[in-house]
Amino acid sequence: MKKLLKQSSEIIVKVAKELKATQVPSTRAENKESLFNQFNIANNFSGHQIKAELQKIAPEIKWSYAEFEVERQTSGDIKGLYWVCDAIDGAIHFLQDFYPWCITLTLMDDQKPVMALIYDAERDELFSTIKGKGAYFNGKAIRVNSKRALSDAIVSTVHPNNIPEETALVNKILQSVSHLMPKVFALRLLGPASLQLAYVAAGRIDAFWEYGNDIYDWIAGALLVEEAGGHASIIDSGIIASNKPLSMELGKLL
Repeated sequence: MKKLLKQSSEIIVKVAKELKATQVPSTRAENKESLFNQFNIANNFSGHQIKAELQKIAPEIKWSYAEFEVERQTSGDIKGLYWVCDAIDGAIHFLQDFYPWCITLTLMDDQKPVMALIYDAERDELFSTIKGKGAYFNGKAIRVNSKRALSDAIVSTVHPNNIPEETALVNKILQSVSHLMPKVFALRLLGPASLQLAYVAAGRIDAFWEYGNDIYDWIAGALLVEEAGGHASIIDSGIIASNKPLSMELGKLL
């Protein structure tokens, strides 16, 4: 598994750097349709490159195509080992040429994550883990923070991707922000969910929550948090990630 982690890390870093160097649009999109077209071009470039390189080193491992099919993400239709990849998490940021965005890759075994990578090409930061072996940032072990009081905590969240069509989730996140803001030290919206989960694992932020049901957005970062000594749990069609005391407090409030 360590060899596979090293090889897949090299692939993710290489593709991310190529993506940044060649696929940021030279002309900004004038409307949503143009932005979606730009996304498809860049996302396909990244995804196809990653898949092709992974097949060279591990041809026996399958590939999940359920990134945009939320219902299939927990359907159990893929057995054994398979890859889950978010070829550009934070795609709007990438397409508009600002930070942050990242690439995530998770190795699944019968729907359970056993290895995960999150790579931030803008800062050359690689978060990695193998289940049962701890969590790492650029090769150094990381741990979640040990804060116990929400009043001391720096917390973060993210709004739904499709704001006009996900009004129920938008309202839910707005209500939770309004409810939590007076109770915490600081609250931020930082972009890609996977990167925010990695920041929880590294102790950069103390807790993260999000509403929704897109499991593929969370699995890499959730494994990192768990392996960094934290707690990641699904609550009311969403996720809370932190150390255990803060997770319990957030669970009561959200």
